[in-house]
Amino acid sequence: MWRKLLFIPPLALGIAVLALVVSNRPAPARKPPKEEVRVVRVMEVRPLTLQPRITGYGTVRPARVWNAIAQVGGKVVYTHPDLKKGAIIPAGTEIITIAPDDYRLAIAQAEANIRATEAKLAELDITERNTRSLLELERQALEVTRKDYERKKTLKERGTVADTVLEQALKALIAQRKLVQSLENTLRLIPVQRKELREQLALLQSQLATAKLNLKRTHVRMPFDGRISMVGVEVEQFAPVGKQLAAADGIAKAEVEAQYPLQRMRSMIRLVTGLPGDVHLSARKVRELIDTLGLSVEIRLEAGGRPVIWKGRFARLSDAFDTKTRTVGVIGEVDDPYSHVSPGRKPPLTKGMFVRMDILTRKVEGVLAIPRAAVRGGRVFVVNAENRLEVRPVTVRARVRDLVIIGEGLKAGERIVLTDLVPALEGQLLKPVVDEEAARMVAREAAGGEAR
Repeated sequence: MWRKLLFIPPLALGIAVLALVVSNRPAPARKPPKEEVRVVRVMEVRPLTLQPRITGYGTVRPARVWNAIAQVGGKVVYTHPDLKKGAIIPAGTEIITIAPDDYRLAIAQAEANIRATEAKLAELDITERNTRSLLELERQALEVTRKDYERKKTLKERGTVADTVLEQALKALIAQRKLVQSLENTLRLIPVQRKELREQLALLQSQLATAKLNLKRTHVRMPFDGRISMVGVEVEQFAPVGKQLAAADGIAKAEVEAQYPLQRMRSMIRLVTGLPGDVHLSARKVRELIDTLGLSVEIRLEAGGRPVIWKGRFARLSDAFDTKTRTVGVIGEVDDPYSHVSPGRKPPLTKGMFVRMDILTRKVEGVLAIPRAAVRGGRVFVVNAENRLEVRPVTVRARVRDLVIIGEGLKAGERIVLTDLVPALEGQLLKPVVDEEAARMVAREAAGGEAR
């Protein structure tokens, strides 16, 4: 049993040695507390040139559409060889001819009736001259008859002539007066007859003009350079009045109508002009706003991953405001949509294309734009000159896609924090690392961003 207890002395000796070593060891060195430094991505705020734009989508349509309606009836005797759907025909080209024979006959008949009426007018003039000459003679005869009656009346009073002689002289006087009166009545009727013939002549001349116009209407010509969109007749077919013969779309201009949220339109106006947010796009102010904003449009077609772009102009607002979607229609125009066509690369801007239309304003100089994610609850984290965090409230002037345009609260040259700080402690020490890619992204967005 004493042998079993022999391990106790060595154990006690080891514990004593360990205690001696621990008691003689020096105390650990104490270091003063050190402030934690957070590494953050930063971007320097720089004044940029902003190109505001808003994007919409719409379908291309021609600015001018022509429907050829038959104004006269008849058999179609000619159609242009190129009168086919899709063909482009220049202005002034005769595309359809309706049989003109009936209208030529109407012209000949009207001309004959005019000549007959003119002859009657000439005859009436001669009749008037002859009647006046005859009236002058009959008035002279009336004077002779009156003197003869007066002489016989005097003789009757003297008793030298019989009563029958005086009565015969009186009858001759009355007959002569009646004849003179009849000629005078005839002369009074001549102006009325002349007026009637002249009115008849005017009617016949209008009939002649109508007949000539109808003859002209038998030749249907293109009013402008256009692309045929419909053909409704063939040769030897009868075309009644009112039938649609053909239709064509003008190729001088193309239009696109797209819808845009009213709020984005207001934001763009406020950004460019500095007007308050409650600006209304009333008809009275539209032209003034268009001139102030310097509006234009850019139409874009995605063709095989490579966009095709046409420059255009802001033509007008649409006639109605959509109260359900709160959008306003804008119509843009492009001149010569069939020019500068490159097969395989740039097609013509034709009817029915679904395209994107961007509204652009004049450029705004010296704006302070930062990434949208850098604004947190109306505040921006700024790295001050001592590399410490400063929480700065800012006023947002506008939002442009992934950017925010700052109105107040920031100055050019200041550094903003892009990294999310959780928690964000005012005055904490930071180690800023410049994010050049973020600066390039902001510059790209400012050069062609979309106002929201």
